Amino acid sequence: MIKIKIDKDKKNNPIFKLNIKEDDEKKYPFIKRALIDGKRISGRYNYEIPLRYLIPIINNIEPGSIVIDNKSKIEFLEFYDFFEEKYYSSFEATSKFMKIWRKERCPNIFKIKIDIETSRVSKEVAFKKIEISI
Repeated sequence: MIKIKIDKDKKNNPIFKLNIKEDDEKKYPFIKRALIDGKRISGRYNYEIPLRYLIPIINNIEPGSIVIDNKSKIEFLEFYDFFEEKYYSSFEATSKFMKIWRKERCPNIFKIKIDIETSRVSKEVAFKKIEISI
């Protein structure tokens, strides 16, 4: 059983916490990359993983094997730079978040929603990229 929680850090940014056992690591080898990029933490959840791995992990694990914490945040905003190297996320579109968005040339901002009951993620465009033609 893999347990997931989206929590907030001290700066009110979303963080992705994962509780995974050694058996599940062997059962789902694609998770190794996320664990390598993440860091080991102590407590109820044993890994803190970058948010860019949330959708691939949830969509590639059968719904019965994944549990989303009831106290988890279920909605957040995210966008990434042109080359998809840097990911930015926030629970709300603050002025600081939108300033970074403008600095990255206004890419699409997606609203990520997690359904706790079905363990599925939906991703929709919240702010569309502005195309200016001169």
